[in-house]
Amino acid sequence: MALVLFVFAIRLLLNEAGKVSREEFVHGLTSVQPAYLFIAAFLIALNYGLLACYDLLALRYVRRVLPLRRVLLVSFLGYSLGNNLGTLIAAAPIRYRFYHRWGLTHTQIVALVSVLGLTFWSGVCVLGGVALTLAPVELPEKYALPFGTRTLGIILLSISVFYGLVCAFWHKPWPIGKLHLRPPSLGLATVQASVAAVDLLISATALYLVMPGNAVVPFPMVLAAYLVAIVISLISQVPGGLGVLELILWTLLKDTVGQPVLASVLIFRILYYLLPLFVGMIVLVAHEIYSGAVEARTDAKFEADHPLGVSDPELPTPTSMEDA
Repeated sequence: MALVLFVFAIRLLLNEAGKVSREEFVHGLTSVQPAYLFIAAFLIALNYGLLACYDLLALRYVRRVLPLRRVLLVSFLGYSLGNNLGTLIAAAPIRYRFYHRWGLTHTQIVALVSVLGLTFWSGVCVLGGVALTLAPVELPEKYALPFGTRTLGIILLSISVFYGLVCAFWHKPWPIGKLHLRPPSLGLATVQASVAAVDLLISATALYLVMPGNAVVPFPMVLAAYLVAIVISLISQVPGGLGVLELILWTLLKDTVGQPVLASVLIFRILYYLLPLFVGMIVLVAHEIYSGAVEARTDAKFEADHPLGVSDPELPTPTSMEDA
């Protein structure tokens, strides 16, 4: 299904991109001021650091404590590779590999990954609800909803309130197969929604900063388009939302920003997805080489301390064939 959606999105995107002239595309690339590019890159770097809070909150839920350097490592690798390759292909396996190595059980890892998703969706409901309720946006006519975007904002806020009430008053575990998950405490749920909302707000701000220099577009419009694009990208399960993210942003913003918005979306793809992927792959390879060297050094030291043919004084010497 993800492959079908990917091909469909790429085909539509190429058809729409054919309507953009070369001059418009180049103008979109060159009209962004260098200072804005630098600020956008800084915000994205800050955002990837903030994403470690997702893992910290999930570890708190499963009542495990790990050194901050380890949490930062697995969080950055999980999101830099997962954002491009997908949750099932990269993010979940990376977390399983590292967290299992550091002592978490299978059940704890499943619960941790579940809380990560819950944190994201709680932030979407809170931020989307507040933004659309206070500053409703006008969608293109052919993509209009049967109700206004302010109504959609109220629905999202209602979901957030319902989630808060469940966390406050429901304390029984929910059986999901062999897994029994309890709702987070109200305090933890509040922090979850706050962290995710700030995360999404920073990302949307970075996208807003790389809009064409002469474009006059309200920030709530960019924020709403970004939330819709990121949600549909995740639901589609297309790795990195490649093609899907660009198509949704193009569709929702071209009438307001103009044709050069395609260049802005490309800049955002490079800053938020491709550069972190490149750095994440380097970090992962470097960490694996370092871990392998440490394990080899440990094995060599063990073999030097316990040479073949020399019995360990702490082990009893066999006195018969049966003992041996």
